[in-house]
This record gives sequence, C-alpha cells and structure tokens, in this order.
Amino acid sequence: MSDSSTNSNATTVPEPDSNQAVHEPPRSIAPTPQLSTRGLFIALATVCFVPLFGLSIYAVIFGKASEHELPVEILIDRRPLMTVEGNSQLMDDVVVVTNEADFEIPNITMNLNGQYFLYQDKPLAVGETLVLRQAAFATKSSQFWVPGRYPITEITVTGKLPTGARGVKEVQF
Repeated sequence: MSDSSTNSNATTVPEPDSNQAVHEPPRSIAPTPQLSTRGLFIALATVCFVPLFGLSIYAVIFGKASEHELPVEILIDRRPLMTVEGNSQLMDDVVVVTNEADFEIPNITMNLNGQYFLYQDKPLAVGETLVLRQAAFATKSSQFWVPGRYPITEITVTGKLPTGARGVKEVQF
C-alpha cells in the first residue's frame, strides 16, 4: 500500500524550478519588412540615379575622350620587314603610326576593329614612325589577327597627352 501512494505523488506535482523556455513556442526568424513601399522606392531610385547623375556631371566637366584629338597619322600598308634570322626581308601587312606632335606620346594603345589590341610600352618620340605587323594584334583571349581573313574597318589609337588627358584618334576604312 505504501508503494502506490508514493508513486502517485511524484507524477502529479510539477517541480517549481523547471525551465519555462522549453514550453514556449519557437521564435520566428523570417525577415520582416523594415522599409515602407515609398521608402523602398526612394532607396532604389537613389541607387540608380545618383551614379547616372554623377557620370553625367563628370562627362560635362571633363568631356568625352574622343574630344581630345591625338596628333598621329595612321596608315594600313604592306612593307618589307626583317625576318627572325635578320638576313632578309619579307613583305608583310602592317599598321603604320606616325607621331605628328611636338611632344612624345606615352602609353600608346591600338586596336583593330575594336577587338584586337596592342599596347606599346615605349613612348612614341616626336616625328617617330612605328611600323607594326597586323599579326601582332590579339584579343584578350590571345587570339591573333589574321591579315586578309577580315577587312579592317576601323583603327583606334589612344595615348597620353601632356595635359594628362587621354587623346584618341579613330580612323574608319
């Protein structure tokens, strides 16, 4: 008899110091809106239009790069070039760039059809003529220009002017 009375008391009385957090429902971790619809629209409009206005103001103040003319002459020609052995010359398709300015032009970059590029480390001296093989021009993925495969429609030469601006010369063929 005494066994049954002790078992019933243990199951009916809860302990007063039990953890109540176990019995609470789980907290929601879903995101809740922090901005109103109007606030979100204003934030998105600001993110879109502030850079646009900034670039527009920059363009008005400093002008387009093509407004700074680079004083060079550009020709497409076929000229004899030295072979690798250096004992003879072979005819090759070339791009000829001549500096017509009274200052040297550093940081010269050239491209054919806006796709094949060549960077010239050495500055182009006053009156100097630079003769470059067309086959030396390459894309960013190192595919080289093959003369005669496609026609050259445009050549663009850029270089640094004494004012620090980037000068551009575009020739359409």
